[in-house]
Amino acid sequence: MKKKTPLTDRVNVEPAIINGMTSTEANYIAVVSFALSLFVAVALFVITGFWPLLVLFCIGGPVLALWYGSLYLQTVKRNRPDAFYVQAVHIWLSKNGIGRCSFNRHNRFYEIGASINLNFNPPLDMKADSEDNASKNP
Repeated sequence: MKKKTPLTDRVNVEPAIINGMTSTEANYIAVVSFALSLFVAVALFVITGFWPLLVLFCIGGPVLALWYGSLYLQTVKRNRPDAFYVQAVHIWLSKNGIGRCSFNRHNRFYEIGASINLNFNPPLDMKADSEDNASKNP
């Protein structure tokens, strides 16, 4: 009988619950969609006076948002490493001044304060070094 190999690379990854969406992602989507659904339901209740709209929108809105949100996240996460889009959102927020990013993100060069000898000759080849210096200084 063949032994099964453990998936050790999945130990630190949050498990998927709906179409590849994790429970943390589902919580974020559920809270935002509930707030939006409640706002729409209260507006419709004020206009129509029909109170079952509150229940319908507050239950149906988050359920539909979770389902279609999980399908969208499934396409976003395809062929990407774990937590790729979370890091992309953090970087986007910090670029727009909304949040603080914990990643190094700048387009400058690091300077170490030392000059670098870009001579590609072997280090013990003194003859080649002296010829290079002689050709530079006639």
